Formats: sequence, structure tokens, C-alpha cells
Amino acid sequence: MLNIIVKTLMEYVDVDESTITEKTQPVTDLQMNSYDFISLVGRLEDDLGITISERELRNMTTLGDLDEYIQKKMLK
Repeated sequence: MLNIIVKTLMEYVDVDESTITEKTQPVTDLQMNSYDFISLVGRLEDDLGITISERELRNMTTLGDLDEYIQKKMLK
């Protein structure tokens, strides 16, 4: 799932894809503004047919957090 997140993320940032890991923090490490991060999450929700609440999203600081959450959602 992380590869899908990274491919979508690359539409929002201009960085070397090989530098992105599960520990990457989009806002801190990639200087994404909150609007871009929310747009990224919205795109993932649309593409994957899931919903992530704002409350749950506030607890996600790394791409690994987002990946883990999406994987759990997809199993339900």
C-alpha cells in the first residue's frame, strides 16, 4: 500500500521518490502545507474507496501511519 501512497504523493511534491520511506512526515519532511496533505488524503480516499475521519487523520504523522491505517481499513 505504501507504494500507492508514494505514487499519489509524487503528484503533490517534487522530491526524489527513493528518499521517501514509511518514516517520512509529509508536513515536516516534505514541507507539504496542510491543504496539500488533506488533498492527498482525499485523493487516496477516492481512489481506494475508503473514508478517513479528521480525528483519525490528526494521529497520523508519518506515511507509515497512513499506510497502516489504510491497510486496516481495506481489510474490513
